[in-house]
Amino acid sequence: MKKYLLYIGCLLALATNSGCDDFLDKAPLDKLVNDSYWVDEVSLRAYSQDFYSTYFVGYAQDYRAFGGYFSGDSYNDDFLLTSDNVSDTNQRLFFPTTNTTGINSVTTLWTDQYKIVRKANVMLEKIPGMTISDEAKNHWMAIARFFRATAYSTLVKTYGDVPYIELAVVDAKDYDILYKDRDPQVTVVNKILEDYNYALQYIRANDGIRQVNKSVVGAFMSRNMLYHATWLKYHGTTVGPTSQPVSNTELSKFFKGAIDGAESVMESHNYSIGNTYNALFTSESLADNPEIIFYREYTTGIACNALMAYNAKEDQKLGGATIDAIDSYLCLDGLPIGQSPSYQGQSDPSIKNSFKDRDPRIYDTFVDTLRILNSGLFSAASPTGFASKKFLNEDWLLGGSPYVTGILSPADAPIIRYAEILLNYVEARYEISKIGGEAFSQADLDKSINEIRKRTLTKWGETPAVSRKMPNITLSGNNIAVNNIVINDPDRDPSVDPILWEIRRERRTELIMEGRRSDDLNRWAKFEYLNTGTSNNPNKTVLGAWIDKADYPGIAAAVKLFDPENPVATPTKGYISYFSISSPLRSFTKGDIKSERNYLRSIPAAQITIYKDKGYTLTQNPGW
Repeated sequence: MKKYLLYIGCLLALATNSGCDDFLDKAPLDKLVNDSYWVDEVSLRAYSQDFYSTYFVGYAQDYRAFGGYFSGDSYNDDFLLTSDNVSDTNQRLFFPTTNTTGINSVTTLWTDQYKIVRKANVMLEKIPGMTISDEAKNHWMAIARFFRATAYSTLVKTYGDVPYIELAVVDAKDYDILYKDRDPQVTVVNKILEDYNYALQYIRANDGIRQVNKSVVGAFMSRNMLYHATWLKYHGTTVGPTSQPVSNTELSKFFKGAIDGAESVMESHNYSIGNTYNALFTSESLADNPEIIFYREYTTGIACNALMAYNAKEDQKLGGATIDAIDSYLCLDGLPIGQSPSYQGQSDPSIKNSFKDRDPRIYDTFVDTLRILNSGLFSAASPTGFASKKFLNEDWLLGGSPYVTGILSPADAPIIRYAEILLNYVEARYEISKIGGEAFSQADLDKSINEIRKRTLTKWGETPAVSRKMPNITLSGNNIAVNNIVINDPDRDPSVDPILWEIRRERRTELIMEGRRSDDLNRWAKFEYLNTGTSNNPNKTVLGAWIDKADYPGIAAAVKLFDPENPVATPTKGYISYFSISSPLRSFTKGDIKSERNYLRSIPAAQITIYKDKGYTLTQNPGW
């Protein structure tokens, strides 16, 4: 049975440690008193656990957002949200129109992150005066700086420019510090990089089970510094006409931070790509999985999640994968569907045909038979017809395990895993090579994408089992080749060069429904990929599986289809079109501030009012 570490309770035990006999001199029992609390590493470890619960939520413990997995990451072109059963539906389905629309009106993220900043700053203020070894001081200061960097990364991703505060305690009347206006994003990202570099240098290589260590720091450093570097490259200093380009010197520094973080993990030789994919998301224990850098543990009777049930017997009413996502998977020969001679879905792109001889990860991610919600024919179905099984343990399902019902799944959640680090590395290496860094090479592909492609997968339930893996890719001038054939994807965005297009495709396939795609589209300045077309001519971001209704006698008339060859008809063959009738659809116009502003949330109106009441100004983001 898995062990579970509990840190709640340590805080109260430490907080009540007082040597005074006089009742009036005793420390309050409900507060951590600074003078008596900062004693040893036990107190530091207890204090820091609040950081963990803030950022390492895993699959959460709810029926709706799943900690960012599955429907929790749906403001993208991979997943079509079709339910109003989430708090920020307007943000996900449409582009908000005012700073009080949907998620833009929420001030909690702003205040919660600044609470973490202050908590980290308190640690940094108190640790130097503690009677612990210098090694311990450096380690715990590294912990504080890692989480401070994570908090500011969250703020910058959301709001761009934000006030940067390094002091732990500010006098209540020192309004110039308390109510300073926002610092430039580049300035804050430099501070984030400083914190990550310190943490990477001084944190322990191993500090116990499920405690942040050097590899965890390097992993998140690679993720967040890649985000900031690419966002600043493709957007500049902000959004809209006032944005200014960021110098290659600054960008190179940030890309190098992403590379340094990734290389610290890669060069540890503690992680490797195994011959599993579905098991990364559906195992009762991830403790010994070589791909997992950090995970959240779930245990029956203590904490479980509902994501398994939602991928098992329940209808996936929150939404489903788009045909745009399905079409992005390569064929087994390593070529895109528009180029590969092995693609069998050209004339009949049904699941039966189009799933044949594809990247084997597709079989560990989606059910390879049609499952249409509200069709009158299927259970455990999806509104797009593509039912997810990435988070489903099929052995548990067939065995009648209670784990596939309700909030009863003890499957551990991967917080960050090795394949992402390899993908962060290869993207950062390519990007830095384009702005004066060392030339991109075959070696960069071999230690990243080709390393991931060593994974050999077998399709669950297939008899006899067939081992499948994707072929290696090679550099061919300014292109990528596979088996000596240059990839020439007819669906490639012409503004993205061929090598980068394939790097981004690999990332999309590997990390689908893991909470990364929304961030990726934001940092690449590619929200136009979210456009949905018109009600009469929807595009792939709101279309599902292709079906011929004649193959499904009795199918409900409510299942609407769209035929690109005959868009004005009411077809009996075509793609499931959930929003084909009356729903408003997304429309993003590149260069238009009313669209561009959506790359950043508005500064919460409540915070602007607080500043104003004190006689200070908190500036708003462009366009809001």
